[in-house]
Amino acid sequence: MTVELPHPILREGDSGPAVAYMQSLLPHSFDGDFGPITEEEVREFQRTRGLEPDGVVGEQTWAALEAQAPPVMPALPSSTVAAVMLIASVSEIAGYAWDDRGVAPEGYTQGMALAFAQTYLRFQERHPAALEMARANTGDDDTDALSWFNSDFAALGMTNDRAGADTLRHLYVLLLGLGMRESSGRHCEGRDMSADNVSSDTAEAGMFQTSYNAHVCSSQFDPVMDEFIAGGTVAGFREVFENGVSCSSSEWDCYGSGRGADFQMLCKECPAFAVESCALTLRSLRQHYGPVNRKEVELKTEADVMFRAVQTYLDWMGESA
Repeated sequence: MTVELPHPILREGDSGPAVAYMQSLLPHSFDGDFGPITEEEVREFQRTRGLEPDGVVGEQTWAALEAQAPPVMPALPSSTVAAVMLIASVSEIAGYAWDDRGVAPEGYTQGMALAFAQTYLRFQERHPAALEMARANTGDDDTDALSWFNSDFAALGMTNDRAGADTLRHLYVLLLGLGMRESSGRHCEGRDMSADNVSSDTAEAGMFQTSYNAHVCSSQFDPVMDEFIAGGTVAGFREVFENGVSCSSSEWDCYGSGRGADFQMLCKECPAFAVESCALTLRSLRQHYGPVNRKEVELKTEADVMFRAVQTYLDWMGESA
């Protein structure tokens, strides 16, 4: 269905093709009548996109709806960043000696805690990428890392059969172990020099050794990349991740040009982006990662305890606001 521009201003009580088209851009479908349920849907959309939540669909709301603008989340306040870093630094997982890798750099554990905090808040705002990360175990061993590791999670009492915060948190438990296996928690890790994948789309980069050709895994991959390139509402937390890490000049080298080369640099400069892009890949293209395929990634309950503490703190802050 298309509607000729300019779009009419819509409010409760209106009906017709323009209302039906507007409703098709909201999360739920309706019947072409702008009733109280539609008004609440519009208000919720406006609230989460930084618009005045008046329930009236005017020029700005039309533009945001048609662009499918992602939810806007303010940057974490400095007090929250400090609290999350403290939670990470005193956690048991911070001192854990990972198999064949040793204790993680201090900045890695703290950075991962902050990355989770940011994604968890995005999940609360119903950001489509975070919702995709938090969906229930798909049961597809070939594509979904949570399904591939299902028995390992179950043995630790971590069930992922329901979409929500628990599943998102458990995904971050997997991410924490994967980053240590792939790079020893080093945000600036360059590609595997023994491999010959040096095109812009295949060269690996960052903590998880993801390459840009993984972007086919999700329609949210490139929009998330664009969000981090734009900055503003999302933070990369490089200043945290680099604590305890020494990077050589060659590790900052990127291969090829264009979008793939931009992806390589962004993974290193904005580690939180490397986390979210890896999270999306793990849910739909888990065979991208050798350590995942070989089940070399350690899943630790201590990691879940840390992420749960971060979640609890954020929930408490939300209730106190």
